[in-house]
Amino acid sequence: MSLLAPGDDPAPAFPTLCAWTRAARTGAGSPWLSPGDAETLARHALARGLGVRLLEAAALTLHEPPRDTDWEILGADAPGANWDDHRDPSRALHLLLTKLRQARTAGARLQYKLWLGEP
Repeated sequence: MSLLAPGDDPAPAFPTLCAWTRAARTGAGSPWLSPGDAETLARHALARGLGVRLLEAAALTLHEPPRDTDWEILGADAPGANWDDHRDPSRALHLLLTKLRQARTAGARLQYKLWLGEP
């Protein structure tokens, strides 16, 4: 399995991924990451038996009037697609990839913060 998100170049250095992983296991979560870096971190975590437990998304810039606000708070998803509905790291990665794809398709320019945990 590749740890790199498709189209990401260059990849974050291994020490950076390890630092992001450590941060994402604390209450503060990871630093704010680009979509590609968020995916790379989630894949790196999965390879270590960790899954995405929580994801926060925020618009890169403020707009007047506000838009993209429905992407900024995640968790009001349908049953079976909500973060609380599973503890399987593979399903968590699939859910993250789906959310990244939906945001990209909608043209939302977002940054992401992840929290990781064990199954």
